[in-house]
Amino acid sequence: MKISLELPKVLGMLDIAARFVSKNSTLPILQNIYLKASIDTLLIRATDMEKYVELELPCAVQIEGAVTVNAKTFLDILKTIDSETVEFSVDQKTTVMTIKTSKDTFDINGIPASEYVALPEVPQDNTLMLDTMIFSKGIEKVEYAITEKSFSPVLTGVLMKSKTEDAQHKIIFVGTDSFRLSEYKVTSSLSQDFSLIIPKVSISDIKYLVNFAIDKEVPEMTVKYSDNLIAFELTLGEVRIVATSLLIQGNFPEYEREEVMPTQFSTKVMLDKRDCENAIKKIGILTKDINNFVQIETQATKVIISSGKTDKGAGTTEIPAIIDGEALTFAVNGRYVMDFIRMMSSDTLIFNIVNGQKPLVLMDKDDPSNRYVVRPLTNI
Repeated sequence: MKISLELPKVLGMLDIAARFVSKNSTLPILQNIYLKASIDTLLIRATDMEKYVELELPCAVQIEGAVTVNAKTFLDILKTIDSETVEFSVDQKTTVMTIKTSKDTFDINGIPASEYVALPEVPQDNTLMLDTMIFSKGIEKVEYAITEKSFSPVLTGVLMKSKTEDAQHKIIFVGTDSFRLSEYKVTSSLSQDFSLIIPKVSISDIKYLVNFAIDKEVPEMTVKYSDNLIAFELTLGEVRIVATSLLIQGNFPEYEREEVMPTQFSTKVMLDKRDCENAIKKIGILTKDINNFVQIETQATKVIISSGKTDKGAGTTEIPAIIDGEALTFAVNGRYVMDFIRMMSSDTLIFNIVNGQKPLVLMDKDDPSNRYVVRPLTNI
């Protein structure tokens, strides 16, 4: 194998591939990326056996061949090279790759390409075109509410589904860890209904890939899925990328019930998100060891945020607010509230409250597409 490539172009592709490589596997082959040169194309593959990526990009091929090399070592070396063009050659007998520029020469020990794992076939059962911006924003709005470990596998992934609602077709993204839930809902031109649960361990790297495509002004991607696999296909000029992930099997919780995600409230509180964030930070100093407990009491034109009595002491602070409805006192995990604030685009945070015992619904004043449900805490 012997090829020449423009380094700036290949670095971005290798960076994507490296994200799909296993970080903790005891199998060296899963810490490697697969490289195959054929005719005028370089094929790059990487996997951790839960998610897979395949990239094809043009290159000048002098000798065809294939090899696998350690992803981190390979990428770290390339990032130190300041040449525009780099040459890769492989001794197929020893599987040693030589990286060469006008000033640099590196030899990397590889593993034969024949030992690399087979990637699953891209599912062909169902196909749809999906807006890259909708997907990226949808994942961003809900992924922080998911845990990677749970007694229920369906709670370790993002639910992506579509359905007709109020005579409009919507794409809906949902993430939950059972203590909180974030839903992002947006109107779409899609006509088919689907419901898929994508593992959190895969979704962040797929979102990175999609954001990379967005930066290259790629407006949409092809999504193909079956019962247990989903594939995202993107074309960036002469580069083709396919990212595949296993799907989580099971039924996602029926969260749209009134007792889980209320729609009728007795009190609505509007306040500045920065005031709320600063107040929670103050009180959180005392309660970070007890579920980041914060108690919120509504009073006329303000809310009082307090810690209650803790082993470290007690604290109270107040911030101005616009309150519509009856006076209430409730407690929440302050970190959960701060997570939502970081996702907001406007300055006004809304608390929709039924009472102190039922779930709260937080919203961004300027973004009704995102609802965030938090279970209240009992008093300490």
